[in-house]
Amino acid sequence: MALEAALSFKNTKDLKACGYFRLSREDGDKAESDSIKNQKIMVRDFAERNGIAHIEEYVDDGFTGTNFNRPSFLRLWEDIKAGKINCIIVKDLSRLGRNYIEMGKYLTQWFPQFGVRIIAINDNYDSLDEQNISNQIIVPFKNLINDAYCRDMSIKVRSQLDMKRRNGKFIGSFAVYGYEKDVNDHNKLVIDETAAKVVEMIFNMKLDGYSTLGIVRKLTELGIPTPLEYKRLCGKNFNSGFRSKLDSDWSVTSVNRILRNETYTGTMVQGKHRKINYKVKKSIDVSRQDWIRVENTHDAIVPKELFDVVQKLMEKDTRVSPKEDSIYALSGLVKCADCGQNLVRRMTSKNDKCYYYYYCTTYKYHKGCTSHNISEKVLYDTVLSSIQCTLSFLSKAVELITSMESRPHDKIGIDLLNRQMEGQVREIERYSDLKVKLYMDMTDGVISKDEFKDINATFTAKIDRLNASLRENEKKKEKKLSLNVNEIPWIHEFLEYRNVTELDRRVTVSLIESVVVYDKDRIEVNFHHMEELKEILAVADEILEVGA
Repeated sequence: MALEAALSFKNTKDLKACGYFRLSREDGDKAESDSIKNQKIMVRDFAERNGIAHIEEYVDDGFTGTNFNRPSFLRLWEDIKAGKINCIIVKDLSRLGRNYIEMGKYLTQWFPQFGVRIIAINDNYDSLDEQNISNQIIVPFKNLINDAYCRDMSIKVRSQLDMKRRNGKFIGSFAVYGYEKDVNDHNKLVIDETAAKVVEMIFNMKLDGYSTLGIVRKLTELGIPTPLEYKRLCGKNFNSGFRSKLDSDWSVTSVNRILRNETYTGTMVQGKHRKINYKVKKSIDVSRQDWIRVENTHDAIVPKELFDVVQKLMEKDTRVSPKEDSIYALSGLVKCADCGQNLVRRMTSKNDKCYYYYYCTTYKYHKGCTSHNISEKVLYDTVLSSIQCTLSFLSKAVELITSMESRPHDKIGIDLLNRQMEGQVREIERYSDLKVKLYMDMTDGVISKDEFKDINATFTAKIDRLNASLRENEKKKEKKLSLNVNEIPWIHEFLEYRNVTELDRRVTVSLIESVVVYDKDRIEVNFHHMEELKEILAVADEILEVGA
């Protein structure tokens, strides 16, 4: 009522007034009472009762009050500078803004500089009423409270979103390419069959030896829309910070982003970025170990094992000839046994024939080591032979173990471990008894204290070694008891290549971790899951020994 009285003796006929209205998510439970509609009703009614005939209206619906970078407010500011507006009427000061520092500058510096009068109805504030001491004292506190309210709401919203992330719920505005939001639950992802086929194609091409640039060329050649254009074709109003032009093409960056996205394995990965604070929109990257990962939240497009192989493949130091789209079968896999660096592929010609060979990069740059020069054909034949032999052994081992699964576990090698462990326990007990007798001999004066210490230390060391060996055998027994080859995914993947007759990129990256070259007569092929592979073959050997 005091504000109405103050206006009654002020000249309102010459006011170039406007109403400013704002609403955002941060207003929380007040959203209904602070709706744009209710704000307009209040301001229009106030203007009519106070003889303010015409009001221009500026609306920012869905914009935060933590900053003044809002389209309608910026338009209002330009109109103020042009002399079109000299009075702003708002429901309350929080509609104008919630940033304590900037609000203070606008109210005390920038608005007065252009002769702009501010009226906040619910706050009983009129900037023209300089005699009202309460305005000078209370308004800064109200601005501070509005700022604090915004901060508290930001914390609550972030906490709620973080809880959703940890529960595996998708909180993004748009689903990652290959998925779409479930129509019944927007926090859940379901496969978009059309886009998912493209994702599968990209992963398979990478596994088949295509370089990322080669994949880009192929996708462009096939006329497949980019993720951005695909979303637009599906009618989604999608904007991306990665978009560089209207008709954007596939790029190395966009393909690599797909190849590195763990979401395709059925794992929800969120929280990769966070805002600095509630006043700054800029986001910063979150370290990888702090990302929020929840497995099995949605159907996978790419099997986890294939995804892992592709990640290892992308870490390899490989290069593709500018004239080719694919990578050589062994690129990035061949290592020098002495320095550990990659061996690189080179060509030489003789009598109009081309010959290929590999040699050490350390030697190439004159930094030591030796050339480790080896013919590509020798390397190729050796690796192929190793794969064929290893997979043949693995296939027979799986058949043997599977055939024995119906028999008691101690019949497939466990009995051998049991006998060893029983012998170790007896030896531990024997040495323990000897230690007791040794002590009695010392107390009876048969041996001296120094002799007791020396012999006792020897017995203790033997007991320690036996206990360590016993624990190792217990671990081996536990592994063998839990061994079920039908539940080991990588075995089935390996055996898909049991009849391989030639090397290609898919075969090598699916099976091989590295190929270590000592010289042309000694080459070591290290397979993925090498320790488990050795364990499977060892169990099969024990089965044969027991059977014999």
